Amino acid sequence: MAGPQRVLVVPADFVITEITFGKTEERVVPAERHAAQVLADQVDALSSADHSFETQHFSDLNIDEQQTLLQHRALFATMVSQLLLVKEDAIDAWKDKERYFDYSLGPGMREIAERHGIDTVIFLVGKDKVRSTSRKVLDAITAVLPLGESLSSQPAVVVLGVVEMRSGQIQMFDSDTAARKALTDDDDVRALGKSVLTDFRSSIKDRSKAS
Repeated sequence: MAGPQRVLVVPADFVITEITFGKTEERVVPAERHAAQVLADQVDALSSADHSFETQHFSDLNIDEQQTLLQHRALFATMVSQLLLVKEDAIDAWKDKERYFDYSLGPGMREIAERHGIDTVIFLVGKDKVRSTSRKVLDAITAVLPLGESLSSQPAVVVLGVVEMRSGQIQMFDSDTAARKALTDDDDVRALGKSVLTDFRSSIKDRSKAS
């Protein structure tokens, strides 16, 4: 392929819920938007210093194009549970994916790819749970009691897909639960941005070897 790869990172779809005193869960939309923006800023800053590929900004697309990509992000999210099983070797199909499954989002992004010269699109979806102040106090108390049950913080689950934009084929799928601590921690989110670009570079190398 002549010239560097051109990549588009679609805004991340993060779902952050807060566990209250009564163990109910409520979405924290401002935190979701903040985490997505921190990630976008980090990816933009890192990619601008990397001349091995070019970036297409999501905000430069028109509304219809943005909606199309968000719809494909939602489609990717519906595939995550199955892809996680593949990654964990629960089902042995990934290496022979073309024989059994079509791990593809379809050609619905082809027109956008050709119009803007975009080669690759990256989707990210993630979930995280945080505790309200009252919940933290209760957990601190119950944790030291006999048979106490604490809802201590768990690592966030973040899933990434590197997709060939014209065909919709998923070129790389990766998940991160061990290293990520919280989507509400800006440093953790910035570290995620580094992981995103590392995975993208790896996918380019793998495709170069295969061609």
